[in-house]
Amino acid sequence: MRSSSSERHAAFVRSSGFRRCARTGLAISIAAAVGMAGFATTATAAEEDTSWQSEVLGTGETDLVAEHVVETSGNVQNAQALVKGGAGAATLTWDGTGQAPYIILDHGPVVGGLPYFNVDSSSGTVGVRTAYSESLKYIARKNESQLVKAAPVGAQTVYVTNTTQMTVGQSLVIGTGAEQETATILGIGLAAVSTTAFAPIAAGATNVEVTTTNNFPVGAELLIGTGAAQQAVTITAVGRTSSQTTLSAAAAAGDTNIKVASVAGRQVGDVIKVGGESVTVTSVGTAGASGTGLGISPLTAAYPASAPVVFNGSGLSFSPAVTAGFDAGVTLRNPRTGVTVSPLTKAHAADSAVTSTPGNVVGDNAGYLGAGVGSPRNRVFQVTGPGTYATPANALQGGIRFHAVTLTTPGTVTISKVGVQSKYPNHAASDYEGWFLSSDEQLNDLWYTGAYTVDTNMVPAGAQNNSTIPVILDGAKRDRRIWAGDLYNAGRSTYTAFGYGEKGSDYISNSIHVLGSRQAANGSVPGESANWNGDPATTAQFYSTAYSIYYPIGIVDYYRYSGDLDFGIAEYPRLKAQMNYNLGLTNADGLIVTTTGSDGRDWDFYDGGKAGTVTATNVLYYHALTEAAWLTGHMLETHPDHADAAAWAADKAAWEARAAQVKASINATLFDAQRGVYKLSNIDWSNKSGNAVPQDANSLAVLWGVAPEDKVDGILSWLRTNLWGEHGPQPFSPEANMSTLISTHISGFELAARFEAGDTEGALDLVRLLWGPMADPEFPFYTGAFFENHQQNGDLTDANKSLAHSWASGPTWGMSAYLLGIQPEEPGFETWSVKPHPADLQWAKGTTPTPHGDIAVSWKQGDVFQLDVTVPDGTAGEVWVPLATDASASAASAGATFLRTEDGYDVYSVTAAGEYTFQSASTVVPPTPAIEGNLAVGGTVKVVGQWSPSLAGLTYEWYRQGAPTPIQSGPSDSYTLTDKDKNRRIFVKVIGTFGDLAPVTVVTETTPKVAK
Repeated sequence: MRSSSSERHAAFVRSSGFRRCARTGLAISIAAAVGMAGFATTATAAEEDTSWQSEVLGTGETDLVAEHVVETSGNVQNAQALVKGGAGAATLTWDGTGQAPYIILDHGPVVGGLPYFNVDSSSGTVGVRTAYSESLKYIARKNESQLVKAAPVGAQTVYVTNTTQMTVGQSLVIGTGAEQETATILGIGLAAVSTTAFAPIAAGATNVEVTTTNNFPVGAELLIGTGAAQQAVTITAVGRTSSQTTLSAAAAAGDTNIKVASVAGRQVGDVIKVGGESVTVTSVGTAGASGTGLGISPLTAAYPASAPVVFNGSGLSFSPAVTAGFDAGVTLRNPRTGVTVSPLTKAHAADSAVTSTPGNVVGDNAGYLGAGVGSPRNRVFQVTGPGTYATPANALQGGIRFHAVTLTTPGTVTISKVGVQSKYPNHAASDYEGWFLSSDEQLNDLWYTGAYTVDTNMVPAGAQNNSTIPVILDGAKRDRRIWAGDLYNAGRSTYTAFGYGEKGSDYISNSIHVLGSRQAANGSVPGESANWNGDPATTAQFYSTAYSIYYPIGIVDYYRYSGDLDFGIAEYPRLKAQMNYNLGLTNADGLIVTTTGSDGRDWDFYDGGKAGTVTATNVLYYHALTEAAWLTGHMLETHPDHADAAAWAADKAAWEARAAQVKASINATLFDAQRGVYKLSNIDWSNKSGNAVPQDANSLAVLWGVAPEDKVDGILSWLRTNLWGEHGPQPFSPEANMSTLISTHISGFELAARFEAGDTEGALDLVRLLWGPMADPEFPFYTGAFFENHQQNGDLTDANKSLAHSWASGPTWGMSAYLLGIQPEEPGFETWSVKPHPADLQWAKGTTPTPHGDIAVSWKQGDVFQLDVTVPDGTAGEVWVPLATDASASAASAGATFLRTEDGYDVYSVTAAGEYTFQSASTVVPPTPAIEGNLAVGGTVKVVGQWSPSLAGLTYEWYRQGAPTPIQSGPSDSYTLTDKDKNRRIFVKVIGTFGDLAPVTVVTETTPKVAK
């Protein structure tokens, strides 16, 4: 058990201001050991350190040229001319047969802006395509498909699942192993289309219910099933599709109206099944719990929200009848016209792999794009002669690591330069206000990778032809929209690396304001904005309840870091309207209820809406309530006489009361005591299990104080044991039946939760596991930035996913906030804390910007833990000095006042600007040092004791009791007794010297009288 503060901190203050804190009766206390090898001396050294600058990935350049040639194909000469340091020009020539020539260039870390190329000459008009990709995997893309029906020997048409990236003249590789062969593509028709069976197909059936009838005409071939079980029939009639939705609200017996998640495809007169009961549709309205729903013939029973609502359509009729049965969900295909190839020499079964080679240079994908972005990841120019061929100003391309040029028509083109006009800040080291270094180079790489990720997502004012304000988007490549939830991690990393004002925090405050500018009449704030060129935004979209809740969270977090209360007050009416909107969604327990519709969506958009009292949504709501109350308290404190002060006080009280209710209800209804974790929701829906365990809800509950303290360790242990895989955490336990894509966004919250809970070892394990590979230039998918998500096997998700996504930047702010330990306590760092979490690191140092100036921290641990802190003017704070064991003590230089011992730290108060040094170390245990030896004239005596830690120097002052001056002084721990000592008692003062700080002295017990 740790001893009490009063026991451990008997004051020992010297005139120099050095404070010694130790157990009463202890011998030597800490050795500050400033002179020991490898120890940083003061925080000034951290401030003046420039070695971190070489870690920065941005260059400050606006004209960006590639670093390397990755690959060439076809008739290409002098491709090296197109990289930095290259000379002359590259020439591409094509006669129109076979694969067109191409050059693939590598920028290293991704860049973004307006691609261009300079032409010296051309043979008339020649088509030139430039293409862009974050990953080499997708720059020159092969067709990857399957045969949908068997192909016999001699076949000249193959029917495939898709024809994307195929080009006439390319090779088509069919099959694998010994059955593989290569054919030449002679013509490209239509790929097969597919649907699925909504219900089982019995043997002998001539009809199948389907989920879509698009592109399934009468007379078309219909392939039922795959592989050896496949049967081919002909479509004889096309009817309506079958579908299933759910109730968005409970329905009572006798009701003639139901609220449903979707009304798509419904018609008056349809017979539908509600919870298995057949009723007839009498009117068709709008979807959602607040929509007009479907009018129906009266229900005879009651059904809960999320109960199934099913329509069985007439589907597809076919001939002849199937000879075997098929399960619901079986794949059905119309093979269509397929691909013409040179005659096959081997037979290939249905489902055989099909791949085109060498691939088509088209770049990766970018979908769901915001304002002013070129949608295709390539552009074709008609080159007519010398000149610069540039991307239009309103068609930005972000996320360019690989940059290719190829020809689309026969001819010759000589190109002297390929580049990108930068339209992101590309912050150089001189633009960084914060920095970080540690003894772990991987962590250093991670910090700067996260900072560069944020950088690539920034859009400065004027970056597009009509943009007027700087904003930050979700991804460099896509969506290139402002997303409310993304701003939490992106915002904190922005403040940490780039500080406050036009290079940093303005990007966040403007983005928050854009979302608020499109607040709906019902109070909800858009979760995203596709148009961000000005204020107010011309368009924005609600998206979801969860992302609307992030709006007040973003306002308050911005205030916490920037201290900009004017912004908080200006946004307050919108914040309050959003909070009132949230309140309108709550049940009797105070919890928000969502449906499987758009209101239930969150960061996990690919799994659709989540229904019921979803834990993560309600933890967000709790945090919004506490944050809003915190902001309002500061508004009242700063402006007590404001005309709205009474209303503010009422808001604060109401939000605090609701927060207490929400927290209690979450723990009472959504915590699974048996497993010791929070569950996904209070209900199941479709094939989703509310009993599943979500990473997001549990991480947020720990981070934001919903989880009781005695449950935290169990929650974090369960997540690690059950969700972590080889490449990161699965976001839901398997019974959720949801996507297993690893989310860097939600994992960022788990990272912070582990740090906050003191699980620094687990936090660093997570950083190294999930983000570590992304910061390694040798990693196959390296972009110099962090990914949106990736698969459980570590592979990329698809060509559309973003590999430079600001919501993934949690390690950057997290390492500064917890490894260095620098965090704001009061707005704008007016008060702050420095609480390092050293873990297994040998040392760490860096600065965190504040509106008052930088806070610099440098620490190193060994026998002594030394912590140096530089404090800016106008601020005060607490410095938490780690204690290695219960037998540790700490010391501080002048100006720091000891406050308390808490959770393994000695806590000091600092109230003035300046440089401060703190140390802690394990101390020796009683008894105090003793004098041993021959206590007689002529005998030798020696001071013995267990000194800890290793001291820079010890001096021994030997005294005869009663005499004011020492009889011997120096480094010797022994003394030979003389005649003058007989019948006298001897004692020794042992003085430990600790660099520039005042010495620490302990005194031995006094000996018996010296014998003759």
